[in-house]
Amino acid sequence: MEGVVHVEFLEQGQTVNSERYISTFRALKFRLRRVWRGKDSILQHDKARPHTSRQTQDALRQLELTTLPHPAYSPDLAPSDYYLFPQLKEAPSL
Repeated sequence: MEGVVHVEFLEQGQTVNSERYISTFRALKFRLRRVWRGKDSILQHDKARPHTSRQTQDALRQLELTTLPHPAYSPDLAPSDYYLFPQLKEAPSL
């Protein structure tokens, strides 16, 4: 599988809260089951309030989504440097 798996847009003036965040990941989990069968996926997110609420954390556990936390404004390399880029190096060239 290549490319975008799931896209959602907000109407102008809407904000992301825990309910919206959870709804998005329920839809993403459904989509992943269809296109990413049997493969692991990792969700990277920061410490924004919708991401860290108890309601969100409970839902992510229920959905069995593995999370990779990344602190906002971290001076360290992004986790993608450790997880994504090594896998890209191993991928066959197109």
